[in-house]
Amino acid sequence: MDDIKRNSYILPSFIHSYGTKVDEITCKKVKRLQFNINLIDRLKKEVSSTKKFFAFDTEAYEHEQEKLTEFGWSTFNNNGKIYSECHYIVDEYYNLRNHDNVPDNKDNYLFGKSKRLPLREIEKILKEEIKKVDIIIGQGIHNDIKYLKDLGININEFRYIDGESFYSGGKAIIDTTDLYAGYYLDKPSSLENGLIKCNIPHEKMHNAGNDAHYTMKYVIYFINNMDITKEKYQRLLRLKVPSYIGPYKYYKNDPNNTHYQKRNNRNYNNLNYNNFYNDFDNDYGNDSDNHCHNHCISECFITFILFKKK
Repeated sequence: MDDIKRNSYILPSFIHSYGTKVDEITCKKVKRLQFNINLIDRLKKEVSSTKKFFAFDTEAYEHEQEKLTEFGWSTFNNNGKIYSECHYIVDEYYNLRNHDNVPDNKDNYLFGKSKRLPLREIEKILKEEIKKVDIIIGQGIHNDIKYLKDLGININEFRYIDGESFYSGGKAIIDTTDLYAGYYLDKPSSLENGLIKCNIPHEKMHNAGNDAHYTMKYVIYFINNMDITKEKYQRLLRLKVPSYIGPYKYYKNDPNNTHYQKRNNRNYNNLNYNNFYNDFDNDYGNDSDNHCHNHCISECFITFILFKKK
């Protein structure tokens, strides 16, 4: 801990405010950030053009979040080659339209022709796709996983990568907010704000097919542009965190997350976050436009990386 105290001035402000006390929680956050930096580098080195990516997104009706109105996914490689893209509209909820909190872009899919099918038919198609997936990546991923569980999709074989070891040969779940924090050394942002910062062109968001496409572009950006040799990363990686201190945990269902147990469960706009915990205000600083909160509330999206078997 002494090394971090001596070098606290180099810590990003979302981890530690200069002049304040460096404690065990600070060390946990440093260790988590170090892991995130290394995670992007490992994804970059382990993902080749022969491996496929599968991006998945859903849209929910803003006044009844349990009603999913759209599904979309895209299959890419890390060079940006598109294998397939699709957008499904849930037939029984076609007339449920968002407009109070998010725009209604249900009929504005930009990367092909939308298909209108009953929910059960879409679920069957999705379940077949999930069987091929090895790594799930998404923003606010725990709440997205809850949606999949509610659909009866089994993801028990996937392990949450929450600052712990990453095994590319296993099945894992990674949050894109960790990639953003590791790349920019900054507090996580909403997808739209992140796309702007990455200079990734986008439009007609809050359409499940469009957002799946842009989410994959977002992940590919981090993987292809990460340069871990830059001094801004190396000086943080050189910090010595005591071996007895583990990485900071954000999620309730992580048994090592003692910090969570000291806080109350969050509930924004009556959306139940039983499986998701990420304290943006206290852990990452205040987001003045509250966009991160609204994005997680109004839609769920997931990015999957599919490792092709040789």
